[in-house]
Amino acid sequence: MPSIWSGVSRRWRRVLLAGAVSVVLAPMVAPAGAAAADPTTVERGAVIYRGGTCPVCHHWEGQGNRRGPDLTDEEWLHGDGSLAAVRTAIETGFRHGTGRRFRGKYEMWPLGGMELDESDVDALTAYVWSLHRRRRAADTLTREVVSRIAIGSGADQNRAQPVWDTVLALRPQLTLMLGNNILAGTEDMQELRLQYDKLTAKPGFAELRRQSRFMATWNDLDFGREDGGADFDERAESQQVFLDFWNEPSGSPRRHQQGVYTSQRFGPPGRRLQVILLDTRYGRGPLWQVSPEEARRRQLRGMGPYLPNDHERARMLSEEQWRWLEQQLRQPADLRLIVTSIPFVMEFSGWESWANMPNERQRLIDLIRDTGATGVLLLSGDSPWADISRLDGVASYPLWDFTTGPLNRRSTTGIGPNRHRVGQATRESNFGYIEIDWTAADPGVRVEVRNVANRGLLRQTLRLSELQPK
Repeated sequence: MPSIWSGVSRRWRRVLLAGAVSVVLAPMVAPAGAAAADPTTVERGAVIYRGGTCPVCHHWEGQGNRRGPDLTDEEWLHGDGSLAAVRTAIETGFRHGTGRRFRGKYEMWPLGGMELDESDVDALTAYVWSLHRRRRAADTLTREVVSRIAIGSGADQNRAQPVWDTVLALRPQLTLMLGNNILAGTEDMQELRLQYDKLTAKPGFAELRRQSRFMATWNDLDFGREDGGADFDERAESQQVFLDFWNEPSGSPRRHQQGVYTSQRFGPPGRRLQVILLDTRYGRGPLWQVSPEEARRRQLRGMGPYLPNDHERARMLSEEQWRWLEQQLRQPADLRLIVTSIPFVMEFSGWESWANMPNERQRLIDLIRDTGATGVLLLSGDSPWADISRLDGVASYPLWDFTTGPLNRRSTTGIGPNRHRVGQATRESNFGYIEIDWTAADPGVRVEVRNVANRGLLRQTLRLSELQPK
């Protein structure tokens, strides 16, 4: 008897063996058993789903991507919508010619290529069946309480990346990538994809993607043009390359808006975390530079070549993104992490930072104050050194900015001035780590900068009460 996979090319076998799971759902109907409604079973199924091959094709919460269909929508491609049909799809899989095709491309391995026992299949079926209730919106609220967060910025894909093994040992629930996730700096989109492939091939990074939820924004070197902004002609295509790499669902707002900004909220009231990722590339206006001679003199002092652009039309974010950001800051949250690929609080250093556009910097400060947004911490990258900065007297409470990176190379550039610096800065390769103690009456937030040996380089502990108006 021939194999059901006979006739499938070697290329597609490799894709399938990597875990292309194409379980396809339809509108919810009454469950065939109590297990489907049992929250414990559903949560166990979520662990199996996220720790297995499923997210490769269906994203973290089933929204789908270009490898596999959306599991949260109202359309069935296989089966009649019963719990039994979902289980059958998981158990037996399907190949070309059975049911309607998803873009005519992908088949599904039985059990998604995973080793599952009967109780595992029960749990995975219950979770997959439940996904229709979790349909994605522009801002998704999940019930998961997040207390461990890893932060990365500046990953050289042409060098070894042992840092991921260190990060894995901390078991982060969420990993935030702040930009320059590859150091490509190319305007050739095919070359950009090839550089992303190098990151994919890093074993530690691949394992972390299987174990942790990721949220990512970009900076100039994964945007495409070094120090580029709205003048980059390939930015729309580069955005799709970026979203493809991060398995962004085909129906996501990020696929249709100008820029990769996004947000997510986690946890119930009292333990609610909001993560806001800004895009400081797509709509950013031109930068002003000093002369080449002055640039060389500045470099000796650890400073970059740029000047503050205080023109009234200077833009860091597009107007569309500013309107979106105001909406996000008005949503209820206890702790807000605003991720910006370039430093925000850091004193002007001549490198790319919000200080290069002081009016836009002030606009964000004003927006935080005027919306009454509490619990704000800023996370930034794109600096030759890691730094902790605190800005007093401009908002209704101090604004902290934790600048991390690069991940796997030590900077040779000197550490520049920063009158907002708290403690010391470091040029050692590093990553960020946040641990939140939601159990305390006044929850504590510990932010650390760590090296590849997991040794703490910089540390700051705050209470949420310190991030409230006095």
